[in-house]
Amino acid sequence: MNFKSNPASAAEAREEIRAYVAAELDANPADIQTKVIYNTELPWVDGRKQQCYLVEWSVANGADGVALAGPYTYTLPDISQAEAKRLGSLHEWRQQLLNLYAGCELAAQARMKQALVDVYDPTRTKQLLEALQNPAAPRFAVRCSLREFIRIGTDEYYVFNGDWVHNPNFSYSPTFGFKPRKEDPTLELPAEQENIQIKPHKFLTPVPPVGADGAYPGEATGFIMVKNGQVVDATCSAWARSVVDKVAMFYFLGKEIGPFAITLQG
Repeated sequence: MNFKSNPASAAEAREEIRAYVAAELDANPADIQTKVIYNTELPWVDGRKQQCYLVEWSVANGADGVALAGPYTYTLPDISQAEAKRLGSLHEWRQQLLNLYAGCELAAQARMKQALVDVYDPTRTKQLLEALQNPAAPRFAVRCSLREFIRIGTDEYYVFNGDWVHNPNFSYSPTFGFKPRKEDPTLELPAEQENIQIKPHKFLTPVPPVGADGAYPGEATGFIMVKNGQVVDATCSAWARSVVDKVAMFYFLGKEIGPFAITLQG
């Protein structure tokens, strides 16, 4: 990541990304193609309006991606051009990329300016894990473990590995919410959680019983986001989820804090 003044033009943005990628990948600049695919002025995470450019780049016979040139220069190395376009429609994937880059900058700024930003409280984290994995709750996490933590100001953001099981020992109605079907609604699970099968089911709808195939109703999300002790549900599509999974914390921060939205025009 490189903090600097914004490019003055699309041509300057292309050259900036070419030089950046060449340095990052130890590649010949002549072998790198760049193309500006979107540019706009945004109220950025520093509270100022910043000109931002999304730039597609590709190395001859090598990697490709979409970089940001603007308030800083960066590319998400794990996301290719094809994967970026899985983040939604034309406007949606541009917005998602800008959110991801905003989340990246928020994390970088916090780490530079705030001591112990990545140091979580073990007691509080243990309590969160226990609450997430409580099999007597209407929804609980399986295959759950801490992946990432960051503190920005006084807000604490966690990304846990995990999938949701929706407890069939509860009934649900929009009027009364979740009600246990039995005195002890604890759901017994196999000892080996890796063997748990999950059948897609939307939360806040009536919960079906475990099917004849042994699959539990729930959501195979791969990651679970928690802000200040409260679960924040990801709204990305199943098609985009595997991409977001690679950069879940940046997605989380950009989604929660990013103060901008691009104009939905051509």
